[in-house]
Amino acid sequence: MQVIDYVIVVVFILGIFTAGTWLGKSVKNVTGYYTAGKNLPWWAVMISIVAAETSVLTFLSIPGLAYISDLSFLQVCLGYIVGRFLVSFILLPMYVRGNFISVYESIHEKGGITMQRVMSITFMFTRLLADGVRLFAVAIPLAMITGFSYGVSIWIMGIVTIIYTWVGGIRSVVWMDVVQWIIYIIAAFFTLGIAYNALPDPGTIFSTMAEQGKFNLFTFNLDMSQYSIFSGLLGGGILSMASHGIDQLIVQRVLSCKSLADSKKAMIGSGFVVFFQFALFLCIGLLMYAVWGGATLAEKGLRTSDEIFTLFIINQLPPGIKGITVAGIFAAAMSSLSGSLSALSSTTTMDILKPILKIDINQDRFLKISRLVTLIWGIIMVGGASLFTNMDNPLVEVGLSISSFTYGAMLGMFILTRFFAKAKVWQYVVTFFTTLTAMTCIIQGTTIHWTWYTIIGLIISIVTEQILVRLFGTATE
Repeated sequence: MQVIDYVIVVVFILGIFTAGTWLGKSVKNVTGYYTAGKNLPWWAVMISIVAAETSVLTFLSIPGLAYISDLSFLQVCLGYIVGRFLVSFILLPMYVRGNFISVYESIHEKGGITMQRVMSITFMFTRLLADGVRLFAVAIPLAMITGFSYGVSIWIMGIVTIIYTWVGGIRSVVWMDVVQWIIYIIAAFFTLGIAYNALPDPGTIFSTMAEQGKFNLFTFNLDMSQYSIFSGLLGGGILSMASHGIDQLIVQRVLSCKSLADSKKAMIGSGFVVFFQFALFLCIGLLMYAVWGGATLAEKGLRTSDEIFTLFIINQLPPGIKGITVAGIFAAAMSSLSGSLSALSSTTTMDILKPILKIDINQDRFLKISRLVTLIWGIIMVGGASLFTNMDNPLVEVGLSISSFTYGAMLGMFILTRFFAKAKVWQYVVTFFTTLTAMTCIIQGTTIHWTWYTIIGLIISIVTEQILVRLFGTATE
């Protein structure tokens, strides 16, 4: 990197820090801290949702996926759109009507405080491990590009993000997400343009790639070990229903909109924006394939496809553009981290501490507690991420796929408490942990593609609970 690249990165970080903390001046109570007074515009929330689900692993991995395969991943993105329609018309009305801050408060009516806490703690564990690992994963390309050590990269991102999230809550998170999304999309378009201009004869090259199947989009088969239109629409749809309907990371943003109608627009609109975004990153991967003449990973000296985009940034991007791209990587990482911190804080405060402390959420003391919880989670996550020293640790694999283990069971609880007769609390608990155990066996012991995991977990959850109800009766019997 040249001096101009470092200047761009420093200006970006200082700008995010200043703007994020300035936005926090208007926060007066816990409702404002966690829901921004329910007055955020739907389009900003829509962009924030997209930024939240776009980790740096997505930013760097999707181009590599297209490089070694084709465009079939977009079938899953079609399912993401379907899932957001389901969330908008099945789950969002319940959340808005209940005036919830934590999505897991909606479990309380039938599942009691026990299941509310079980769900909240499961979410915390999932977020802490998955996002802590993602934060470390970001440090690897940044170290390759900038020369910073892993620890320095992690703490630069961590300190800035912790401070503006600690001060401003969800308002700072959403608006900084909007800025950060714009930054990394600009970086993506610059990369796309540079890659295209590096092609000597685009028409001939694209014709050859078409013959090689690089532009294949739809796969019509029932093979559960690979992408297909069926796994995309069904599996991707249910996965999106879980990730965007029962994960506090996303739902907290949607509950900050002015009305149910705005919440629906933000949720559904984010599906189409995500489709565009993934298409953009996949096209970058195809252009990199074209620029390098279809060279294999071994020929480029790489171990995995995840390293391809990083190598392209190092070797192909000119000064200035490289700085914008590095700022884009920082932006993607910081948007994921800030959302996680706010979500972890809100679930800890509303699901765990509020029932114990019995403090009015409008009191100044509760706002101070909420900010303290945000700070503690930030130190835990950033500190934990900095303890990793390599990507070969088995915890990394667990962290990157942890949601696959939990989403089916968690979505099952929401469906059971929303549409089925009230069961006994112990039946919900047994169902939940039975599903987690079953999914662990399925994921570890089969070759079933990850797009099917959530729908399988959902089915296991519903069947298990219904068997228990048939055997032991409902809560009213």
